[in-house]
Amino acid sequence: MPRSEEDQFGYTKEERELSYTAKTGEDMARHARMREERRRREWEEDVKEQWPSTKAGQLFTQLAETFTACQKLIEQHPHIPEMAQIADGERHDVFTMLRDNLEKANQAPRCEKRKSNGQMCRAPKMRGEKYCCMHLALEAARPTKFSLPALDDANSIQVAVDRSIQGLVDGTLEEKRATKLAYFLQLAMSNVGRVNFEPEEEGAESPQSP
Repeated sequence: MPRSEEDQFGYTKEERELSYTAKTGEDMARHARMREERRRREWEEDVKEQWPSTKAGQLFTQLAETFTACQKLIEQHPHIPEMAQIADGERHDVFTMLRDNLEKANQAPRCEKRKSNGQMCRAPKMRGEKYCCMHLALEAARPTKFSLPALDDANSIQVAVDRSIQGLVDGTLEEKRATKLAYFLQLAMSNVGRVNFEPEEEGAESPQSP
């Protein structure tokens, strides 16, 4: 599946045009979530297409098929595990370990992170933690400080908008502050063409009052 064409901030043309209509911090966050969900879908489609041809995909498929076949065989012939232990103890132990680990994983407490679609993550959480391994890594990589560039031209204001959206997504910008910030960014955009902080040239005549 071909990836969507993105600009330097990771937005498609349609997503960029939609971001211009944002009026509140919640609008900005919703547009950012749409972008992340679209990128996630594209990544998942890539994985589905490429996985069967990878060595890992082939090995996992063989493992799953073999494990399922063993499970069915044991259900039909309960004496098989005892025979396997006598004849080939090491391989039987591997099967037993896999079976026990799967049962433990199914019974393990689940990650408490809520995904962008509103559903809870169902991966087993790490011992003593609230989240799974992946979401713990994402939390550790989250920025701890929110900052904006100087709002001195249209380009810098657009950068500020993108940072605000990302701040809402990664949690470094509160929604109430984002709502106020959206107002000031709109004000800055409307003023950017009317202000000039450049010093006047020497000898320039001041405009006379009518």
